[in-house]
Amino acid sequence: MTPEQLIQRCHDLIGSVPEDADPSNGESLIGFFQSFRPDGLALQGIFDGIPVATELQTRLDNLFIAAGNDRRPEGGRDAYFVIRKPEPLDPTVASELTQQWLDGIRQFAKTMNVSTILDALQPDVKVRVLEGIPPKHPKDDAEKSNLLKAVQQDTSHLVEKVDAGPLPAILRPAYYFTACDAMLRDYLMWPFYANATGLADPLAPYFELWRHRAKYRIFGESQIDLYLPWHPD
Repeated sequence: MTPEQLIQRCHDLIGSVPEDADPSNGESLIGFFQSFRPDGLALQGIFDGIPVATELQTRLDNLFIAAGNDRRPEGGRDAYFVIRKPEPLDPTVASELTQQWLDGIRQFAKTMNVSTILDALQPDVKVRVLEGIPPKHPKDDAEKSNLLKAVQQDTSHLVEKVDAGPLPAILRPAYYFTACDAMLRDYLMWPFYANATGLADPLAPYFELWRHRAKYRIFGESQIDLYLPWHPD
């Protein structure tokens, strides 16, 4: 399947094609997956003709299941995929998942030979699990730690280094804007990259954290704070 055919298939499902749609990129697909909330059933078969269609469909189904209904309690609909009623996550399990996620990033960075990420993600990075509303990360790059930059910024560009054909670049905008989360995007699209990297599923732990609405925060060079939603006893 060519990128042009994939874009056309997506627009056919929506039933409209933007006048300025460019078949050479996927910007016109931003918001595509949101069009099929809450269950995504109409997307069955969207990846037919792609060798990893089954694996991509399974992950997409899991996204719709995790987010559930897109209706806001106060009215209206979510612009993105939001976890409103997360299942409780044991703090010990949350810590283990976070370490597994960091290990997955290390494996990916090592495979792509990106030393800046490896240097920042030293094995002695600690995980602290907290509960409640997380503070905001600093916006100014000068105030961000190297560890935060490695996880939040550098890691998001690793997939661009993978030789996985022309289709991933077309779909990245649509996947990214499911939740404005590059890590979630790359987990959902990982079947495209698995053979080229030789890595089975390095970001699977991140999806588990995301579906439980866990949020990471980094303010130093040696610790990640993981915030779990507050659950009343």
